[in-house]
Amino acid sequence: MAADKKGKDLLIGAVVGTVLGAVTALLLAPKSGRELRADLAEGVHNVSEKTQQVAGTVLDKSKQLASTISEKTQTLGSTTTEWAGKVKEKALSWKNGKTDDAAEVPVAATIIVSEDRESEGEEK
Repeated sequence: MAADKKGKDLLIGAVVGTVLGAVTALLLAPKSGRELRADLAEGVHNVSEKTQQVAGTVLDKSKQLASTISEKTQTLGSTTTEWAGKVKEKALSWKNGKTDDAAEVPVAATIIVSEDRESEGEEK
């Protein structure tokens, strides 16, 4: 937690220092007022373009992520509904005393029963 705070503080300090250094260099450079204003306007324009590019990229990535999440959620929902229906049917058939002779038996139970039968055969 402390390492994250140090890293964040370092990043903020670096950004602030860069901005202050750039402003100081512009203001102390031996240029006329007209040239300085033109340089500042160009810098603002460049920053504005970069911001718009980043915002566009973030928007595209957000749409892709939202689409992927939506698809996965729909798949999960339909799978869950399907399983819930199967469980409900099994529970109702069990409740009503209807057992399915061809019901699925777990593999582990099959192995245990087979081993028990083999050991009974050996004892006889």
